[in-house]
Amino acid sequence: MILATVVTLLVIPSTPSPPVPAWEADTCAWPSTPSVIREADNGAVLLKWEFEFSQELIGPELPMDEEYAAYRAIVEEAGADLKHPVNDDPAPESQLARDERLNWEVVRSGEVGRIDPITCIEALLFAYQNARTSQLTNPTEFLASVLRRDGAEGIRLTVLFGAGTEMFPPKTVYGFDVVEELVADGWTYWYALHNHTLQSNGETIALGSPTMSTSDVQLTRGLMRDLGLLQGRVTNGFYTFVGSPQDLSQLRSRRGRRR
Repeated sequence: MILATVVTLLVIPSTPSPPVPAWEADTCAWPSTPSVIREADNGAVLLKWEFEFSQELIGPELPMDEEYAAYRAIVEEAGADLKHPVNDDPAPESQLARDERLNWEVVRSGEVGRIDPITCIEALLFAYQNARTSQLTNPTEFLASVLRRDGAEGIRLTVLFGAGTEMFPPKTVYGFDVVEELVADGWTYWYALHNHTLQSNGETIALGSPTMSTSDVQLTRGLMRDLGLLQGRVTNGFYTFVGSPQDLSQLRSRRGRRR
């Protein structure tokens, strides 16, 4: 699978949800409504937004979304809101696990890429999928592509979002064919984003790793080579890994250790 991560089924305790935090102002919101590009089986969909860029979209404000706030509150209540998550390693002796662990170690050390607090637009995408299927009880991954066009009148963004209701979205909603058309029309492929779902840490929960799996590295390198992708990003709803082509050249991929 292309967006592969090590997945552990979670049992969420049946305790009352912590209070939902409130935000002072709704400064992080979608500037437009999405259009449906295609639909597939099992609730899979490819959506498209287009709107003018604003600084708020790359700022630290979070969307006023109760379900997303509840997700964050439960993670915080468990003490799992860590920049460097600690989760179980189900296959510590496999070569794949060692490669995944090496990727995580060089990112965590600061040698490769960076880990930032989640930004508004990343949080909007995470919250959108969380509203479709709870990331607490039915963890799923989405794939988004963010493109930009810089002009005399300012910057416009196009956001493509592909996801289903199962763990990984089907390839029919990846949207790379649409990205290719936009790039040919003069858009710049700014970043590709997907999420890593909750994991387990003994008897409690842990955030998904904010780094790239070996499969993620393989896919993202290809997008950088073929479509001019500038950044690969991975979020867990709290923190986001950001990697350039140079960064990804230092990570291990499913097809070969390093370039």
